Amino acid sequence: MKHQEEIRRLFKMYLEGKTNASQNNILFHYLNNNKNAEQELSDLMNDTWEQEPVIRDDSVEANEGLEQVWAKIDHKKQKTIQRYQLLKYAASLVMICSAVFVYKANQKRQPESAKPIAFITKTTLSGEKVKMLLPDSSVVYLGSRSKISWPEHFEKGKIRNVSLEGEAFFEVKHDAARPFIIRSGKMETQVLGTSFNIYAYPEDKIFTVSVRTGKVGVTEKSPGSRKVLSLLTPGMKIVYNKDNGKFRINVGLIGEADSWTNNRFVFHDENLGSILVKLERYYNVHFEIRSSKLKACRFNATFSNININEVMKQLRVMSSGHIKYKISDDKTKIALWGEACE
Repeated sequence: MKHQEEIRRLFKMYLEGKTNASQNNILFHYLNNNKNAEQELSDLMNDTWEQEPVIRDDSVEANEGLEQVWAKIDHKKQKTIQRYQLLKYAASLVMICSAVFVYKANQKRQPESAKPIAFITKTTLSGEKVKMLLPDSSVVYLGSRSKISWPEHFEKGKIRNVSLEGEAFFEVKHDAARPFIIRSGKMETQVLGTSFNIYAYPEDKIFTVSVRTGKVGVTEKSPGSRKVLSLLTPGMKIVYNKDNGKFRINVGLIGEADSWTNNRFVFHDENLGSILVKLERYYNVHFEIRSSKLKACRFNATFSNININEVMKQLRVMSSGHIKYKISDDKTKIALWGEACE
């Protein structure tokens, strides 16, 4: 009994990010070798989620901007990301999270309402972003070329379901009786009350979730199966490849999760091809890459409140002059060419 209490204490510390390497080894050795571990710890996981504090910004400044469309973005080597140790123990964590998700889904299930609920959809244009308020007072910052759908009201005691294509930063109002789920293709992100960013453009092969506050569960759904990939805590980011199903967990700066909402775009060891795809959406421009080898150039870069012309100047400098470019007179098209980066 004393040993089990110690394991439960370590697991609670783990969720709070307070365990060291030695304690992690003890905890996950137990999870891998004890058949009762899942049942014993699922209740603790559920209790932790139920006690998640309310994460909301109710300031006057935050609320004045609701439902208003922001203006289009003004035509205005040390890696900080590292692979998180959690991957070593992913199988055990998936087992625990799956039990909790099933438990909560069964607990909240109620008969279908006789009257169907209408859904509302908001779509943004290239270079546009919108701040909006959902029926439960959760706040959403919707990114460029994105689409979000939600019911006109969330039913009492039922899961709050939202669908997303594109990018959005969420500040979810805490409600222990109604978990909040965002569906993006075959991926699901579940929370009770927290703030986090989802990057889920259908045309991109990469899906990401970055957490600023609280805890977030990320699940992959396939026909006839459901697999929880990970539980994320503040500063953690899951990067999932939709083509092969592989993923990794990174740890970065917490403040970067919503940096794009303030016109601050951060790239860590990212190839130029991927960077340009995102810049196209942010700045409402089109890139023509005339030298395909340039796509492989990798950069660590941060662009804060600068126009696309300044962005291109910085990219050229960072490439040691390998990248050459020309911006059209109307500033909507940018051609790039040059030698491969060293």
